[in-house]
Amino acid sequence: MAAGKSEELYQQNHCGMYRSDDGGRNWQSVEAGLPSSFGFPVAAHPRDPKTLYLVPLNGDIAGRYMPDAQTAVWRSRDGGDHWEALRDGLPQENAYFGVLRQALATDDLEPAGVYFGTNGGALFASADEGDSWTCLAQYLPPIYSVETLVVED
Repeated sequence: MAAGKSEELYQQNHCGMYRSDDGGRNWQSVEAGLPSSFGFPVAAHPRDPKTLYLVPLNGDIAGRYMPDAQTAVWRSRDGGDHWEALRDGLPQENAYFGVLRQALATDDLEPAGVYFGTNGGALFASADEGDSWTCLAQYLPPIYSVETLVVED
């Protein structure tokens, strides 16, 4: 759900990336510009209703890993009309892993943090809305879900 707009919804599934502006009654494809129409995780920005993040995979037949074996989180700042690949700090060779449906999340800090875990056991974080990334952990079991919690002093 888009921040502050209960009628604006996003979804990614086996068939593509979609947006609904009317609470799910109608859906339109917003995958133009993405490397693949296949994948699972999508996360909305906590405050900006037009910003969202997703991790497409290269498809079920091709192996369900990062397109071209290069890691990228894709960001749109206009509700899915245009996309940009965010790669700074992410593996750009031999990225033969995927990100499962619940393994992408954002926090509500300023700037927003973005996090994802892989089925290969790596956990990545961005403290600047996806502009740059850090690997927080490796060699974990497959990561099925990522959640965020902000702890205040």
